[in-house]
Amino acid sequence: MGEDKNIIKQLRNPAYGLIPMLVFTALLGWTDARIAMLIGLGLSLVGVFVIRKYSRMLYDISAVTFAVSLLMLVFYNPLDSFGKFVIVEIIFVLVLIISRLLRSRVILLLAKNKKPNVRSNLSESFRVAFQVQYALFFHLLMILVYYNVSTIRTPMVSTSQIMFVAQLIILAIIFMQVLRFAVLDKKLKKEEWLPVVTEAGDVTGRVAKSVSKEMKNKFMHPVVRVALINNGRIYLKKRDASRLLNPGMLDYPFEKYMQYKHDINQAVHNAIRREIGIDEIPLRFLLKYIFENSNTKRLVFLYVSIIDDDEKFNKLKLHDGKLWTEKQIEDNKNANLFSECFELEFEYLKNTVLLNYKLKSVRAS
Repeated sequence: MGEDKNIIKQLRNPAYGLIPMLVFTALLGWTDARIAMLIGLGLSLVGVFVIRKYSRMLYDISAVTFAVSLLMLVFYNPLDSFGKFVIVEIIFVLVLIISRLLRSRVILLLAKNKKPNVRSNLSESFRVAFQVQYALFFHLLMILVYYNVSTIRTPMVSTSQIMFVAQLIILAIIFMQVLRFAVLDKKLKKEEWLPVVTEAGDVTGRVAKSVSKEMKNKFMHPVVRVALINNGRIYLKKRDASRLLNPGMLDYPFEKYMQYKHDINQAVHNAIRREIGIDEIPLRFLLKYIFENSNTKRLVFLYVSIIDDDEKFNKLKLHDGKLWTEKQIEDNKNANLFSECFELEFEYLKNTVLLNYKLKSVRAS
């Protein structure tokens, strides 16, 4: 099962769309050019029907190239094998140029697609197409020089050597892309994957945290937060400098993105465990809301943990923070001291959990 997954992942490498062209150039020295084109076309069509839509661009381009080349041979066929090779390469480069000119239009059409991996797959295909286009363009310049020299004297290189250079170019691009995929795969294994959710909380896909960070508020992710309260006071500490949202500002010690294929329960316990090493504390769900600014978009799940027993509270071994009273928070609101999420949530806490303390105090008196 794991091996099948790795094979599928590798097949998504857009550089494999160059294999039909590579096979075509290799077969030219062994068989008729038309047969080599038909085999190249066949391999291209296999890729078109087997590979995922947004990773198969080079297979599409190869298929168009061989189809057009074969059609041209029906009406005009005086060229030798090398001449046919040159025609195929010219058509291939022209189709690459056209596809790249249409890039912005294609991306605009895909902008409505909600799947996060669509744009990255297509961008990778365009990146490889860019490399191939310029590499083969310079190869065509080499062919032009060859033809000019051959009219004056015998050139220093043969046609078979020129075709071999084309093979080396294609092999080099495939090899570099395979190497790139291996490096990316290694990085992705260490990557943190976040679920992409709708406003209702339905998961529509996943995206790497680093990718989502670059794309700012393009995708919405679920985040759990836990307000820790002791005798009507809220425990706050500075947010880590690595935080995307409001680093260095005061906030709860417990906050975490929910991981892909985890549930809210796991996420909230992971947030607590990461901070204090245990997760055996009382928890109650308070509310769910959407938070969005220019850097991030979150579906926030707010929990509260009320620990009024000072002995139990001290056993949590919290550090670098302190308990704040309602008045202290009110006096420092809108002073660029607290995180944006906390200032929003404080109003709710003040009118629910903290109000309950006041009512208890009034009853006791």
